[in-house]
Amino acid sequence: VADLANKLYTYKKANPTATAAQIEQYKIDQQIGQGVTNYGYDVSGNEYDGDGLYEAMKPVTASAYIQDKIEYEDIILNLGLRFDYYDTDGWELVDPTRPELGMNFSDGKLLEAGWQKNPAFKSISPRLGFAFPVTDKTVFHAEWGKFVQMPALGQMYAGLHAYANNLRGGFFIANPTALGFRPSRTTQYELGFSQQLGDAFSVDITGYYRDIKDQLNYRIIKVDKNSPFSDYASFTNGDFATTKGIELTFNMRRFKNVLINASISFQDARGTGSNPSSNAGIVGSPLDGVTVFTPQYISPLAFDYPMRGNLNVDYRFGNDSDVPSYLRMLGVSALVRFSSGHPYTLGTGSLNAETDARFRQPLEALNTSLTPNQLFFDLRVDKTFQIMDKLSANIYVFVINLFNIKNETDVHLKTGTASDNGDINNPDFVSKNIANYGQLYRDAQLAFYQYNNYGNYSGPRQVRLGLRFEFN
Repeated sequence: VADLANKLYTYKKANPTATAAQIEQYKIDQQIGQGVTNYGYDVSGNEYDGDGLYEAMKPVTASAYIQDKIEYEDIILNLGLRFDYYDTDGWELVDPTRPELGMNFSDGKLLEAGWQKNPAFKSISPRLGFAFPVTDKTVFHAEWGKFVQMPALGQMYAGLHAYANNLRGGFFIANPTALGFRPSRTTQYELGFSQQLGDAFSVDITGYYRDIKDQLNYRIIKVDKNSPFSDYASFTNGDFATTKGIELTFNMRRFKNVLINASISFQDARGTGSNPSSNAGIVGSPLDGVTVFTPQYISPLAFDYPMRGNLNVDYRFGNDSDVPSYLRMLGVSALVRFSSGHPYTLGTGSLNAETDARFRQPLEALNTSLTPNQLFFDLRVDKTFQIMDKLSANIYVFVINLFNIKNETDVHLKTGTASDNGDINNPDFVSKNIANYGQLYRDAQLAFYQYNNYGNYSGPRQVRLGLRFEFN
């Protein structure tokens, strides 16, 4: 908005005799040239109720699910069928290899004949689960199912002028607009058994495998050799991932006021991209300056945590008459959470673009290293008061990160630590800056980097006081 206002001011100053119509046309040209997003409005910002490329988007999402449970002797069978319907009501090019059919190359104005509505997506996803006892205390269970999930629609609804601006802007666009993508598809398998240990204890061991296809990835769309446009970047369906792991769960029913739940999981997630832009830098930096390389190798995914676990211990008094009144319905719950770090790639390069393959050099295979382990302690103390026969109030104190542990949740890719970005100890940086300005400059830079990278650490201790009313 400010940029447009400045340009209008400059235009009026350079053209003092310009008419209102000429000024309005200049404004429209600037909005189109900068890639305005205007669904439901015209380019000037006036509400638009007509049809065509400027009409407001009216996406429709619908689903239906049917499930049946069959019990035959000792076998329990769950059958399910889900229908999903996605109509994004968005637009896509009739021919992605010929963008000139949908927009003018010179000024970016849209040509409606070159666009068509995205087809609606329909999917039927079957689910199957069954369980049967092996012994009187051991139950075997297995599940299989298919799932679909629509990606975030923000990229699709960025606006057709924004899309045209991308195509006219040049070869490399870090975060391009995407049109006409499909939901991702997941096939999931689970296999496990539960074991009862005595009257109060049970354990469950479950192995799982997930196959995920049609995730968004960064691709270069080749245009027709006669097109005035250059090859352009877009998000398309193409990435895939597999996740496999095992989870162990331990449960103890409340025994002498104590209830315990614990679990630990080991997981391995690999795929062709951790997010839609994972390969943007590689695609945008051809090895020979000409040939576009689209990576298809499988590597650990950056959001994977190979090990996670938690332990919850709850001690609670009942409402029995033999319990002192000040202890009745008083409870203390402690939760311990721990996990390994997530994968990252140690490398060298520019501080401000250390995740961009165009400006950094990896020192190891992709996502080989792990960030530091994480540990959290949470504590909750609560007491319930009976107000009426069917009304009670629960007052609680909930302390998150009880010991105020400063976990490193992310790191600088040049050093593998959250606090050192690699430049403070760089000889060139030291000679040019710290040598001239002293320790004060070094301290200021460290403070500045930590301020701008607060996301590298977990949150500090939080204390919450709450009151909850319960009707029963």
